[in-house]
Amino acid sequence: MLKLLGLGSVVSCVTVALLWTPNASAQAPAADQLKACASIENPLQRLVCYDKLAAGQSVEAPAAQRSNTQPAAVSERPQRNPEDQFGLPETNDADDTIYVSLQKVEKDPYGKWIIYLTNGQVWKQTDSQTYQLPLDADYHIERGVLNGFFLGREGLNKRIKVRRIK
Repeated sequence: MLKLLGLGSVVSCVTVALLWTPNASAQAPAADQLKACASIENPLQRLVCYDKLAAGQSVEAPAAQRSNTQPAAVSERPQRNPEDQFGLPETNDADDTIYVSLQKVEKDPYGKWIIYLTNGQVWKQTDSQTYQLPLDADYHIERGVLNGFFLGREGLNKRIKVRRIK
């Protein structure tokens, strides 16, 4: 009895799948419509185009001609060095590590380091670990989990948590 029930459920599932397949393929967007959406440079307009395709609406010619004004505005912005933006909260840079040199270090009233780099950046220690910072050593600042940053010294397996203040 269980064998017949199992066989019957398999047959019914296959039948439903076969009956549904022609309907799904009839709603599939054409390749030229997908290419039209893929050629749109603006991410928001591209997403709207894909949403229209998913809803079953037709998409006209690529909307890239309408977004010709945007690339000109992007090229007018001054180019900045990614290292200058490293560690700022409003940036999402792809670099995970920068190599730095120390200009001077001092301690705040709470005993935490304030670190002045030769590139003009200022970082402050946020954890309470003790750490020696000789000026002549090679240092790196690396991005950690949840946008945390750590200052480490080459050849030393210890680091401190820091945040950029300037």
